[in-house]
Amino acid sequence: MSSLDARGAFVLAALLSSAVPAAAQQFQYQAGALPGAARWTEGVTSADVDNDGDLDVFFAEGEGFSSAGTKRQNILLVNKLVENGSLSFADESVARLGTHLSNAKGVCTGDADGDGYQDALFANAFNTDTPFLYMNRGAAQPGFFDLESSTRGLTTVLNSASAQFGDLDDDGDLDLVINHVGANYLGGAGAKPKLYINDGTGHFAEKTGAGWNPPNKAAQMDVQFTDVDGDWDLDFVGYCRTSNTGGNHYLMLNDGAANFTDASTTLPNGSTSCYEAEVADLDGDTDIDVFMVSLSGFQEGAVRNNWIENGQTTLSFTALSPLSLAQDDNEIALCDFDNDGDLDAFVGSLGTQERLWRNDGGMTFAANHTAIQVVSDSTLDCTFADVDNDGDYDLITAQGESNSAQWANKLYLNTGSPDTIAPKVLGRRIPDPLTSDVGPWLAYAKIQDQVLDDGENYCGATAHFVVNPAPTNPFVTIQAGSFSPANLNVPAGTLVTWQNAAGGAQSVTSTTAPWTYDSGTLANGQLYQHAFVRPGVYAYTSGPGGFSGTVTVTGSADAVAGTRSGGGLYRFAMTGNAAGASTQLYYELEFTDWAGNVSVTDAEVIIKSASTGTAYCFGDGTGTSCPCNNHGAAGAGCMNSTGNGARLSAEGTPSVGADTVVLKVSDSTPGQPGLFFQGDNAVNGGLGTTFGDGLRCAGGGVVRLQVRVASGTGEALTTIGLAAKGGVGAGQTKRYQWWYRDPSFSPCLSAFNLSNGLELSWN
Repeated sequence: MSSLDARGAFVLAALLSSAVPAAAQQFQYQAGALPGAARWTEGVTSADVDNDGDLDVFFAEGEGFSSAGTKRQNILLVNKLVENGSLSFADESVARLGTHLSNAKGVCTGDADGDGYQDALFANAFNTDTPFLYMNRGAAQPGFFDLESSTRGLTTVLNSASAQFGDLDDDGDLDLVINHVGANYLGGAGAKPKLYINDGTGHFAEKTGAGWNPPNKAAQMDVQFTDVDGDWDLDFVGYCRTSNTGGNHYLMLNDGAANFTDASTTLPNGSTSCYEAEVADLDGDTDIDVFMVSLSGFQEGAVRNNWIENGQTTLSFTALSPLSLAQDDNEIALCDFDNDGDLDAFVGSLGTQERLWRNDGGMTFAANHTAIQVVSDSTLDCTFADVDNDGDYDLITAQGESNSAQWANKLYLNTGSPDTIAPKVLGRRIPDPLTSDVGPWLAYAKIQDQVLDDGENYCGATAHFVVNPAPTNPFVTIQAGSFSPANLNVPAGTLVTWQNAAGGAQSVTSTTAPWTYDSGTLANGQLYQHAFVRPGVYAYTSGPGGFSGTVTVTGSADAVAGTRSGGGLYRFAMTGNAAGASTQLYYELEFTDWAGNVSVTDAEVIIKSASTGTAYCFGDGTGTSCPCNNHGAAGAGCMNSTGNGARLSAEGTPSVGADTVVLKVSDSTPGQPGLFFQGDNAVNGGLGTTFGDGLRCAGGGVVRLQVRVASGTGEALTTIGLAAKGGVGAGQTKRYQWWYRDPSFSPCLSAFNLSNGLELSWN
């Protein structure tokens, strides 16, 4: 039985028994479940180190609050659920890691060498050791490790509390930031965190100087990676347990190539007792918020990211009201414990019990502490892992510092309902038209699931794709009571077009899970398109008629695993033979969480790159000033809130019989919707006329083509057949333009803008 099958069997058994009501205390302490001596422990994380389908647990042990105490063995507890059929852990630390002692304060995992197995790094404090990098022996001996810090570039002795792996330079491998506080663990002059760049084989080189020159900060405790500003790279967020000049905490913005700019003053300072924070979308608007330990004094609280609210033009944060309970705490982990689709905040507490703040979906948090069994101990770290494979996430805590009688690390089993919510896709970035005949063609996506702790979400990702050298575009007609043909047969990598000829409103809606394509309401004569990538039988239905149809897809599709870059960001590198002039790339992204829930994105169609058409109506670029404020730039439309002009271009072949044209817009307002439209003529002789904050350049017989939402970098592509959608005939010339929302830039008080115009001659 494969690891996936084994995990699925356990989840199925849990679902079959889920009719039993959950106890009032949803998280119940399992005394003695975690073996080992009761030691001062400050770090915990979970990973499937042997790829057997159950989650194992690392603990970072080693004594000392502000100075070094006794060093302890690095800990690995191996889960025996799959082997034995029941939950138990074995302490196999020495057998699998070797005898290695340190003052470890944190532990993180990641596939550093890209072999498909999780490696581990222990962050060691008090300048007593280098970081300990354990490399998994992989297929040769899964879940057994060699300590290879010195041979892989980690040769500097550090004073660290935490670290994290992430692809910071967008090359498909995991880089590393390890915090370093200098001579004094909790104060003093401070120092800079360390950035190590991976060469692709799991060997690291420290980056210094240009591109990485963060200010010195004292008592830096936490390392987080996330895309704070929506530009599709991982920024560095680091929280500190003291006051610092230039902002108490770190916010370093990435340019995509691991060159960082200090924006630390943007973050609210909070109190001087912040050991940790978690970063995630807490209010459902797709930008990344924060939940902090000790936002005010010892009161926890949330910090709202205003990036979306500010029209994705100005990065700012608002500290919300601190929560009612004041308790000296150390750790945050996020989990949707009530399965309502938002992340709730768990607090590893030094007080009488762990704390739980229930999110209402809009960043209003209410106390729900009684859901966790009361155990009075001193929790320094916590994490979530579905250790019993029943589909919900269990709580693991690490103990230390005070109350030594309760230093045993603890497992709280979740007795609630299994997770049935598929990973939520927060955004996608699609590849440019195919400029390479072999790739790689890069796609990206951001997701969020039911659990998140220090970047870990237990979600796998796959891109399924077809490189089609001779694509076809079959039609299905929506008639008054049926689809024609009702059963369509196509090869993998085909774009199907439905045309409504029913005389009234209709729709096309998938009934084959996990595909969720839905046309919405189609007026009579309107078109809808969806691309089919993988072999299979796909059923769909109409509305309001209720009749059904199928698309049977034959052939084969390729697949490539997505790189978990960190912070919910995934990178997909697709390759193939795209030498043919008409070649198109069809792909869809699939995400699977630990409980087995699956989400699949709508498929994208990427055409062969071949610039076509003639651009016109450039505002100031042609001597006509943009309306109201006389901005503009040569080669672009009127200036927008990004400080640029949205630019429209086209790729492909404008042939009615084999339409491969894709309209491409860049420098639009990131995250805002827009509309590609077609006109018969060039307005005002091609000079345009004032319309909103821009110039209307295409007019006469206007056809609305497709609504799209611009990516985080302000890009959008059409995915429809332009000629069919626009009713274009051979020998005709049409004009095209992009209209888009621009809410934070309103010189004409309109909050919308337009790109330049584009003229295409069809044959």
